[in-house]
Amino acid sequence: MLNADDIQRGLTGAWRLFLGKREAIRLFDTSFRGFWRSFLAAILVLPIYMLYVGAERRMILSALPDGADFPELGFALARLLSLVIDWAAFPLVTAIIAAPMGFASNYVRLIVAFNWGSPIISAMVALPAILFGFGLAPEGVAQLLLFTALILAIRFRFITARAALECGFALAAGIVALEFLLSLVLSELISRATGM
Repeated sequence: MLNADDIQRGLTGAWRLFLGKREAIRLFDTSFRGFWRSFLAAILVLPIYMLYVGAERRMILSALPDGADFPELGFALARLLSLVIDWAAFPLVTAIIAAPMGFASNYVRLIVAFNWGSPIISAMVALPAILFGFGLAPEGVAQLLLFTALILAIRFRFITARAALECGFALAAGIVALEFLLSLVLSELISRATGM
């Protein structure tokens, strides 16, 4: 289980990386224990994700005709499955390509840093949808906020990848693109498979 020290250390390292301080990569616990505990950062993402899913549900319901059926349980299970698969897919795919791409020695550091960065990215990206879905911001403002959040998230992941892998532009950009595309493809596949 995560303790307060784990959370403080992980989020402090992630926040400093977000601010562009690449030396913050040294703050992460990259031991065997630290690697597996970093996946528990998903606990911090879960409340944000639940608010996001609630906002998404409200937007879907508002677009449905009156009296239309909405599969509440199926929707909730599809979104939960999406979150679990999303958290597992990137570490698995990068584990497969780490040796051929030459970053096997820094694989653990990459995953730990990405895992701890996920709560920050989730909050940034989910906020516009939450504000719009719950009627707290108009669509135009939400779209602008989302665009800004995506730019910041890509920049954050790029800084993190460069710091974790001690690599150049091309590999870091490739890792960021891989995570982004993998998430999009899996989300689309799950949506099609569950009809959501």
